[in-house]
Amino acid sequence: MTKAHHHTTLLAASLCVLASGCNRYELFNLAGYEQAAFNNEAELVFIVDNSSSMTEESEDLGLNLNTFIETLTSADGAGQVTETLSDAVDNYISYTQQRGRFLDYQIGVTSTSVDPSEGPTTNVDPGEAGLLFGEPTIIHKDDADVANAFRQLALCEATCWSGADIGSDPTYECGQELTGGVVAEFLDCECGFAAWEGSAHCGSGQEEPLEAAVLTLCRSVEDPPDVCFDANTPFTTADVGTNQTLLREGSTVVFVIVTDEGDTSRRLSQGDEDPGLYLDAIADFGVRVRFAVIGPNWDPDVGDGGCIGGATTWGVERLRDAAQLTGGFYNFISEPNDADDGCQATAFADHLADLGSLLMNLVTAFQLQSIPDVSTIQVYVDDEKVPPAPLVDGELGTESAIFGDGWAYDPAQNAVVFWGSWIPDYNTNVQIFYRPVEGKPRELPF
Repeated sequence: MTKAHHHTTLLAASLCVLASGCNRYELFNLAGYEQAAFNNEAELVFIVDNSSSMTEESEDLGLNLNTFIETLTSADGAGQVTETLSDAVDNYISYTQQRGRFLDYQIGVTSTSVDPSEGPTTNVDPGEAGLLFGEPTIIHKDDADVANAFRQLALCEATCWSGADIGSDPTYECGQELTGGVVAEFLDCECGFAAWEGSAHCGSGQEEPLEAAVLTLCRSVEDPPDVCFDANTPFTTADVGTNQTLLREGSTVVFVIVTDEGDTSRRLSQGDEDPGLYLDAIADFGVRVRFAVIGPNWDPDVGDGGCIGGATTWGVERLRDAAQLTGGFYNFISEPNDADDGCQATAFADHLADLGSLLMNLVTAFQLQSIPDVSTIQVYVDDEKVPPAPLVDGELGTESAIFGDGWAYDPAQNAVVFWGSWIPDYNTNVQIFYRPVEGKPRELPF
């Protein structure tokens, strides 16, 4: 497109917005952006660093999932009674106030290990190269005990335990609540006697979470794109469908990366901090993706937070950018311990609460592909035009802002956020049209 034609197109889009006879298809043609429809299904894939340095962090992850479950699961759930008008009103209030509980989520767990030669066998074992752990591999929201099923995957499959570092409590009985840290007897109860010990659960020291994310998707579709068959990647036609039930049509995939290292994925050269190649590869699957990262304590704005360990700054930057560019979050896995000038693990309960908030946000906040000219935004829910929401309280453009019924643009998230009675029900067709301020960005499928 020539510069002159680009300006003409943008001008036409502006005129189209103002003209009474403009339809949405014309605006989409001119502006080039339409948000995909939304449903309430989310696939959570935990990509856990199972190297020997991660024992303490994996323990905290496994034992604190209840924080996340309590945010998203209740006795009401999604199957609520609607026999009377009072029931319907109560359900509506519950939905608008606790929308995350209406998410239909699945959980899978894999690791940051990709190279099968560094695992327990020379073949690709569960947890390697994007292959999910467990039998069954998928935990569904409606399963009997989601937290317990996840805890067993995290502690029994995805953690590299060293028996010498694990305490013992001969008085511990199965089912008893832990009063301190994990002890050998607890793991015997959870995993089977001594089944948690040994190198079979220890992965590569070469952490490749971005490669693992791509390979997880490669194993989850019937017709993998060409990016799956990279010559340097342990994926062949025999691996197609090995994560068969993970992806559901129209769902959002949230990759939760937990590591005390950065990313050293093989398709990028050492020192390259841009994750764009991997985001482009993921775009080939046509799914909505978010990255939520719990990683090394490094912030490019302030430098080393004191607990970056052996991670490279460029490896950390890949993960930070992947989280930022997909509308996820980046939290620190460790922080300085003022008591002894060392480092301590941060609270996984807080990280999992943030994950719950991110999932709830999928219902109300729709991230845009590019920075919009806000005056051109048009929003529709099931073909009904949604009005801009009036500011009710707080300051515009801040987290304290509260709006009335309608939609509002949140510049911090670059997202259209629904408020009040216009919050879309799940499995609702949401369409957002706008004119981008600048040219077309990297293609992302959300």
